[in-house]
Amino acid sequence: MDMEELFGNNKLGQLEEKIEGLLRTYTVLKEERKSLSVRIESLELENRELKEQMTRAESEKTAIMQKVMGILDKIEQIEV
Repeated sequence: MDMEELFGNNKLGQLEEKIEGLLRTYTVLKEERKSLSVRIESLELENRELKEQMTRAESEKTAIMQKVMGILDKIEQIEV
C-alpha cells in the first residue's frame, strides 16, 4: 500500500477509528482484569479462612470423639 492509497478514500480516518476502538477495548479489558484480580484476592482470602475453620472443626471433632470414647470405655468398665 503506497501513501496515496493510505490517505485516499478516507483510509487514514478508518485506521484512526480502528485504533480508537482498540484502545477503548483495551481500556475496558484492563479495568475488567483489575476488577477480577481484586475479586480473586478476596476469594483466595475467603478460601484460606474457610480452610482454617475446617481444620479447627476437624480438631474439635477429634477431641469430642476422644472424650466420647473415654466415656464409653468407663461405661463398659462399670458394666463388666
